[in-house]
Amino acid sequence: MDYLCNAVINFGRLHRHDVKGDLVLIHPKAWLEGTSGEAQALTKLKSHRPNIHTRAFEVISTGKGDATWRDSLTKFHAFALTEWTRVLAFDSDSLVLNSMDHYFISPSAPVAVPRAYWLNEKTTVIAKQVLGSHVMLIEPSEKLYQKIITEARRSGDFDMEVINNMFKDSAMILPHRRLALLTGEFRAQDHSKYLAPDDNEEWDATKEAMKSYLIHFSDWPLPKPWLPHSEQQWEAALPECPTDVFKRKQRQCADRSAWVGFYEDYSREVAEQCKILFE
Repeated sequence: MDYLCNAVINFGRLHRHDVKGDLVLIHPKAWLEGTSGEAQALTKLKSHRPNIHTRAFEVISTGKGDATWRDSLTKFHAFALTEWTRVLAFDSDSLVLNSMDHYFISPSAPVAVPRAYWLNEKTTVIAKQVLGSHVMLIEPSEKLYQKIITEARRSGDFDMEVINNMFKDSAMILPHRRLALLTGEFRAQDHSKYLAPDDNEEWDATKEAMKSYLIHFSDWPLPKPWLPHSEQQWEAALPECPTDVFKRKQRQCADRSAWVGFYEDYSREVAEQCKILFE
């Protein structure tokens, strides 16, 4: 239910930004049947938001790693959306900040993704840099869909590993800045990887928060924003806000203000947007 709520939130935010493209929800086939909370909520969503296209698929899981990411391979069903010539697919544990319509006029490419900037060193050669998978600009294709689903099931790897194994040498690279931004960046002391290749630019938390298109909630070990957390976990995750030097205080407190703002925005959106799923 949480992931459906997240999708509703982002559809609402895209609508407020007057996006031109269609809105498509990929969901488990199980939500079409029975009287589960998800099935009932999906029916209510279709009634309240008939402009949202829904497409049902089987969940693809891996037995590896933390349960949080075991169903992440399901995103690859986006390659089957051949009714559309181009799809911008992003994980539901993200929050839309601005319109992303301009990505649809990017040069044609079967797969376009940003680099996973937080995993790459500035000295890493381009051929060995890791690609991200939490946002993908793709051209749906039945042939490519079958190929990637087969590889995902065969390997049992997570989505990022599958993307890198299949497209590391062929994917078009989207600039990571302001598209692949993580909430964890606002907790970092060194922003050189994110700001690269602009070595001389100074990090400005307020500017990045205002001008970015998408923010991905990633503050492990703090749970995702829809999961409960202790006060201790929250306090441990808060960006630093030192008071010893005035200028440093200004900059670092901007990090905290922006970071807390993302979580507060999410909580507000849950209350305002997701009530249609329970009415």
